Amino acid sequence: MPNWASRRVYATGLYQGLIDQIRSAAGAPNQIFEEPTGWERVDRGIYEIRRRLEQAENEEQLQAVGLLCRETLISVAQVVFDPQRHPTEDGVIPSETDAKRMLDAYIASELAGGANEGVRRHAKAALTLANDLQHHRTANFRQAALCAEATTSVVNIAAVISGRRDRQQ
Repeated sequence: MPNWASRRVYATGLYQGLIDQIRSAAGAPNQIFEEPTGWERVDRGIYEIRRRLEQAENEEQLQAVGLLCRETLISVAQVVFDPQRHPTEDGVIPSETDAKRMLDAYIASELAGGANEGVRRHAKAALTLANDLQHHRTANFRQAALCAEATTSVVNIAAVISGRRDRQQ
C-alpha cells in the first residue's frame, strides 16, 4: 500500500463489522430474557431471524424473515404441545405444522380463563404477522421487525408458561 492513509482505510475495513456490532450492542436496550430457551431448534430460529433481519437488503430477504418467524412458531408449538394435556378448542387433532391450533390449545390449557384472553390473541396475531409477511411482496424492514418481535415474544411466553424462565432460587 502506497501510504499510511491507504493502510489505515484497509485496516479499519478489516474491523469495521466488529466495531459496528460493539457500538450497536452498547447502545441497545437490554432484553428481558437474554438467555436462550434451551429448545435448540427454537433458539436457532430466533438467532437466524435476528441475523437475517439485520442483513436484509430487499423485499425477498424481508419475506424470508417472515418464513423464519413462521417456522420458529411451528417449532415452539411442537415443543410445548402435548395432545393429552392440551385439547384443541374445536376437537381437531393438529397436524405437525399447525402452529396456530397447537399454540391455541397450549395457551388455553395452561392459561385458562378470560383473564388470559389477551395472551391467546397475541400468539394468534404473531402467527398471522408471520404468514402475512412471508407472502407480502412489498415487505419492508418495519413489518419484518414487528414480526420478529412478535415471534420472540410468543417464544418467551411459551418459555415462561413452561417454567423455563423461572428464576433459580
